[in-house]
Amino acid sequence: MTKTLAVLVASLAILATACGGGGAGGPVATTTASQAAASASPTARPCCTKVVAAYSNISADDWIPWYAFEKGIFKDNGLEVDLQSINGGTQTSAALLGGSIQIGQFGGAEALSANAGGADLVVVANLAPVYPYKLYVQKGIKTVADLKGKTIGVSNAGGSSDIATRAALKNAGLDPDKDVLIQAVGSHANRTLNLLNGTIDAGVDDPPEDLELVKAGLTPLIDLASQKLPAANTGVIMQRSYLNANKDTVQAYVDSLVIARAKMKADKPGAVAVLGKYFKLDNQDALNAAYDFFMNEVTQAYPAVEVGQFKDAVEILGPKNPNIKTVDISKMIDTTFVKSAQDRKLGG
Repeated sequence: MTKTLAVLVASLAILATACGGGGAGGPVATTTASQAAASASPTARPCCTKVVAAYSNISADDWIPWYAFEKGIFKDNGLEVDLQSINGGTQTSAALLGGSIQIGQFGGAEALSANAGGADLVVVANLAPVYPYKLYVQKGIKTVADLKGKTIGVSNAGGSSDIATRAALKNAGLDPDKDVLIQAVGSHANRTLNLLNGTIDAGVDDPPEDLELVKAGLTPLIDLASQKLPAANTGVIMQRSYLNANKDTVQAYVDSLVIARAKMKADKPGAVAVLGKYFKLDNQDALNAAYDFFMNEVTQAYPAVEVGQFKDAVEILGPKNPNIKTVDISKMIDTTFVKSAQDRKLGG
């Protein structure tokens, strides 16, 4: 068995995570960002270096790369990006390890598990440095204490929604292993569906997916994003060998994300249109709510990745996988690319 195949098999055995996935939708309106945001663009790089990138779910976590793709910001920075949708963090990590993609956007917990299995993945940016969720509950659940004995849905054990749910419960004073039953339902979409049909009592969701929950009268008991708990929820991840051989390309990719976020802040109509395209959604109230939530509570001008963002993942995954605690987080993150963009004030 080759080393690459061995790492891939080991990683797939450890990774028990997945998020919902899907594809892009209809046409998107184009708007012009303000002069201030436009001035953040660096001198255009020669076009074009080809990059195959992927995101692991249809979630507003991935809004920034969608906007960079749709508005031509990657091309402005000399990149021709093949931006793919892969269903789930496990599959996205496997594609990265197998070499079919070069850059992946998926959970830091998945990257941590892969490295515990012998991979050498590096996280260069974090698009969601706090948990971008709200914990929705069925009617009749009014307090955190009411959750005791209830069933809470997550996508898959060890995935982003599982880490977020357990962290939220612990922060609220509950023991996620004793006070509640955590049930894997397979995907983000399934969490929403199970909440709607009442087969689970609670589960994390976020705008704009939570529109149907609100319509059905379910309410958010805990706003995880507002708590600002450090999280490695959506990393920009690649193999170290690729990073070392393509540092200029990686810098251009990170620059594009920073510029995209700055332009989104100045271009709400354009940003909302992009989100609507990928969600196949035209409800402006839901899209505007998502914009306010992600722009004000979740994303940052500079998507820095930090060791502390992996704390919950280490504490939650470690007891079931001793190899987790052998991973040196400081060596699996590279802060230089975001720092370079910040030094050049690309995010304003």
